[in-house]
Amino acid sequence: MESRGPPAVSYWLLLLLLLLLLPPLPPHTHQGWALGHILSTQRSQDLPARYLSSGPGQEPVAAMTFDFTKITKTSSSFEFHTWDPEGVIFYGDTNAEDDWFMLGLRNGRLEIQLHNHWAQLTVGTGPRVDDGRWHQVEVKIAGDSVVLWVDGDEMLCLRQVYGSLVDKPQPLMRIALGGLLFPTSKLLLPLVPALDGCLRRDSWLGQQAQPTASASPSLRSCNVELQPGLFFPPGTRAEFSLQDIPQPHAEPWAFSMDLRFKLAAGSGHLLALGARENSSWLSLHLQDEKVVLTSGAGPRLELPVALGLPLQLKLAASTVILNHGPKTEIFAMPPEDLGPLLKLWAQLQGRLFLGALPGEDSSASFCLDGLWVQGQKLDMDWALSRSQAIWTHSCPQNSSNDADISN
Repeated sequence: MESRGPPAVSYWLLLLLLLLLLPPLPPHTHQGWALGHILSTQRSQDLPARYLSSGPGQEPVAAMTFDFTKITKTSSSFEFHTWDPEGVIFYGDTNAEDDWFMLGLRNGRLEIQLHNHWAQLTVGTGPRVDDGRWHQVEVKIAGDSVVLWVDGDEMLCLRQVYGSLVDKPQPLMRIALGGLLFPTSKLLLPLVPALDGCLRRDSWLGQQAQPTASASPSLRSCNVELQPGLFFPPGTRAEFSLQDIPQPHAEPWAFSMDLRFKLAAGSGHLLALGARENSSWLSLHLQDEKVVLTSGAGPRLELPVALGLPLQLKLAASTVILNHGPKTEIFAMPPEDLGPLLKLWAQLQGRLFLGALPGEDSSASFCLDGLWVQGQKLDMDWALSRSQAIWTHSCPQNSSNDADISN
């Protein structure tokens, strides 16, 4: 993308893009540039990768303040990996009201938002980078232009986009990692700030970012072998209003949920349909390596946990069907249970609970390949509330990593 209009961005905002200082590279670096060579020359000075999320809100995991008039370098890069398609990588400002900048992801692609006296703009660019691989993002100022590379390929060129620092009244710049320093509603194009991802080789203006009193601590280590998925550590939960998720078919009445386990251990609830005052009209829970379905005074259905095979719970007007891999169990819903269950969707208090129920002392931990309601994938951003420790887009590679899920 090119912009040939008058200067649109104050110089410091461009420098916000240049936060990770690298040694100068030869002019031909981006002609057949080899990422592997860059990585191998820096391994000796690597520090542990930083987890970027502090939970479902907008709080950053680290915040810093700099005198940007002393910045002399005009190139930067950082490396990150994620399976999360949306969130904030970093935010910076000199004035949260009218002079701020954000670099994040939307639909898996890098996005820049900035707001100042000269311009208000949102630009998305490059390929999807939410594939779980480490990606290097590099930015350079060349004359009056800013050029962005992703994994060695030029993705964006903005021309005539900055002016002089001479008249800048505020010399201090704040930088926040993995979150925002103002309400999400002030973004030009709203997004969900929380990003389930990791960042490394982050020498920010020659300094390592340190958590501050105003920043939330990182929720887990990035030194764990990961895979894509949705992970509930022991005792965590999410709560959804039944009004906010896909609705049952009306004629004939039917409701279904589909999921697939990648990992499952311990004992405790997986999911439940109910209300705040009665959270388990119908529930699935883990017990002795089995999936157990219960409904009021009705019979229990048990099936062995089969990792990697689909599990489907289907509700009809008078029956409950549980499929897990090649096995199927069916029972008739007792009339005394059926009425209250069907009424849940007519109540504002009707809930879908995932993970531990309120007040439950659960040891269950599980990784899901996904959860589908009425054939539509459930988005954790729809939750009324959720535990901060839930990993929304990643899981440990195996259950032996459970001890390492937090710092």
